[in-house]
Amino acid sequence: MPGGSGSEGYRAAVERVGLFSSSRRGVVAVSGAGALRVVNGLASNDVKDVPSGRGVYSFLLDRRGRVVVDLRILPAAGFERDAGDSGTETLWLDTPGDALPALEDHLRKYVPPMLARHGVTSVAVHTLIGPRATEALERWGAAAGVSFLRPAGELAPLEATTVHVGGKAALAARREEIEGAGFDLYVDHAGDARDAKPLLRQLDDAVARVGGAAAGRGDWEILRLERGLPVFGSELGAERLAQEAGQDGRAISFSKGCFTGQEVVARIHYRGHVNRHLRGLRWAPDALRQARDLVGADLHAPSDGARPVGVVTSAVHSPRFGPIGLGYVRREIALGAVLEPVDHPGVALHVTDVPFTHG
Repeated sequence: MPGGSGSEGYRAAVERVGLFSSSRRGVVAVSGAGALRVVNGLASNDVKDVPSGRGVYSFLLDRRGRVVVDLRILPAAGFERDAGDSGTETLWLDTPGDALPALEDHLRKYVPPMLARHGVTSVAVHTLIGPRATEALERWGAAAGVSFLRPAGELAPLEATTVHVGGKAALAARREEIEGAGFDLYVDHAGDARDAKPLLRQLDDAVARVGGAAAGRGDWEILRLERGLPVFGSELGAERLAQEAGQDGRAISFSKGCFTGQEVVARIHYRGHVNRHLRGLRWAPDALRQARDLVGADLHAPSDGARPVGVVTSAVHSPRFGPIGLGYVRREIALGAVLEPVDHPGVALHVTDVPFTHG
């Protein structure tokens, strides 16, 4: 590995399974007879199949086509029981914790109270990432007496199943490949953090039995940059058009009905283009002491004076790939081009595609 072996949690997530239990995500429940119709009118993706267990990744956009939040839209735990009952329709909106205020403001603005109600839940998200995630989840289920309505190993990406944990209904959802293969477990602790401790001990034990380990936020930051995954607050936010992030295939449906921001999205897709694209960035290991020193740096082409052509949004030192970052660069900047940070002259940043490889 170019930069060493990395932490125990990072190695576990790459080679076996890592357990992330401090994901700092928030889950908002939207309930009511009109919940599905309301959310579908706000989401850039098509949510019609969510009540049957097929979750989606989506943006909520403003009328200018800019990102208010990114989120997963999932059925609530116990959805199999409620399927077909329009009076109990409930969706879970899973979003980064930093995006919760923006999500709540957006829902207050656009969700009519007579159609649906919404509120932040006490659902916690526990994440298993790695090639042995399925085995760890199955071991946890067997040891803790947990029952899955569907075997976790049969789930497609973002497909979910209800899990009965100690008399409570929880939800297990398979992660998309770009997020790191594995599962997210959604458990409502009803505001009592003590309820989480036995669950975490059982998950820790199951993960350890297949050679895994607990992992932290720093490990996750490296993993998501390696995959080229944009996140709210770094690559996504109110200053970004939805299509600049390159997540059209994951987050946008061009065949569904109207949604907020659709006019701008459709105009870009069918008749125009965005001026910036999310790209990977690489540089020599000895060029900077700290990768994070580059975050926020404007980029320019050395042969084109000081005119800014991009900005660095995230940067880390990857144990597998060395120094890497993500950033937005103008569309005329080709893959393979070399850019310089305005504040760090002489540091050559090579523009690459993502996910990162050893090439």
